[in-house]
Amino acid sequence: MNIEYSSNKLEKILTNPRLLKKHYSKDFKRLSIRLSELRAANNLSDIPEVPPPRRHKLHGEWTDCWGIDYSKNYRIILRPIGEFDLENIKSITEIEIIDLLDYH
Repeated sequence: MNIEYSSNKLEKILTNPRLLKKHYSKDFKRLSIRLSELRAANNLSDIPEVPPPRRHKLHGEWTDCWGIDYSKNYRIILRPIGEFDLENIKSITEIEIIDLLDYH
């Protein structure tokens, strides 16, 4: 899957294992696995809806975004970009990672 990032800073952190470990040391292993799964996926439907990744559609402030668990409370927040049909997640082949946060 093609991945873009909401900021240059976020891209540098999420694409450099040393910086990823520095900023997210507690969840480094699980976060690394989730990011690898996103990079390897052909489309968003390749990420399962069941735990541990638990892909899920977000609502409210995060309308048209998806969340992917990487810890008990924290999520990778992403938004589809490019050409896609919201009703067919197999058509989502490009995403933008917006943030990593606890939105609860």
